Amino acid sequence: MEVPKFLLRKKYLLECVLFVALFSVLFLALYQPFSATAWFGFHPLSKGVQTIVFHLIAVVLLLGSKVLFALYHRAHPLKMTTYLVWIGGESLLIALLYILFTSNFEPESELLTPIWIVRVVLCVTLILAIPYALITLYMIYREQKEELNLMRLNRTTEKQPENPRQLHLNDNNGTLKMSIGVESLYFVESQDNYVRIYYELEGRLVSYMLRCKTQTIEEMLAGTPLIRCHRSYIVHTGKIKCYKKEHDRAKIFLSHPSAKPIPVSKSYFRAITEQVEQAHLDEEA
Repeated sequence: MEVPKFLLRKKYLLECVLFVALFSVLFLALYQPFSATAWFGFHPLSKGVQTIVFHLIAVVLLLGSKVLFALYHRAHPLKMTTYLVWIGGESLLIALLYILFTSNFEPESELLTPIWIVRVVLCVTLILAIPYALITLYMIYREQKEELNLMRLNRTTEKQPENPRQLHLNDNNGTLKMSIGVESLYFVESQDNYVRIYYELEGRLVSYMLRCKTQTIEEMLAGTPLIRCHRSYIVHTGKIKCYKKEHDRAKIFLSHPSAKPIPVSKSYFRAITEQVEQAHLDEEA
């Protein structure tokens, strides 16, 4: 079974680390008063420093793991078994860090026993598994919501056959995933091997993740008002409200209030401004 696409997004990987960090602090704060063997805490000050240093190192290790994971999946198709083994490796790594801290700061402690080590591994696994499961369930909910929005969009466009400017977007396998009117699109954002398509649905700006290369989606959009403005962005020139340039940096502001500012690369700035000016001339004519 292939790893779901949302588990490979940079945003998801970063959110996992942040959520695990917050959850672990809460978990350990609740766990410490009920444990006779836990060394962490915030009193006295020396113990508090040890606890903070441990958490910071653990977060850095998790961030490093996610970076390596993102780099690895670019070169290798990932299966769920690989993903679960990777998560298990993170648990063992954090457990080893905790054991090293204990052996250094509590060398005379009676904690360092085989049973205690097994408890540490199980506890760390639980601390990672709970937030991972919660955020994964949330992302599944988000994915299903996107699919429902897409189904609603397709039903809406099916009821409007008079619209001749209909785009049919395929994934990397050539499977039709989305049909949408050109004027509903606002911009496309590249995210590794996926593109996130932002479009308007019933007045709201929503998005859909499509497994497709940026170059491929750019070819699909050829002949439409959507053109590349940045290595990671394709924008609908008819939706541009204004653009601002300061020194060598430029940004596009779209007409929808929920749309974020879009960066413009120096090499694409002239083409964008020419398109906008031509669109204004066409409107005046």
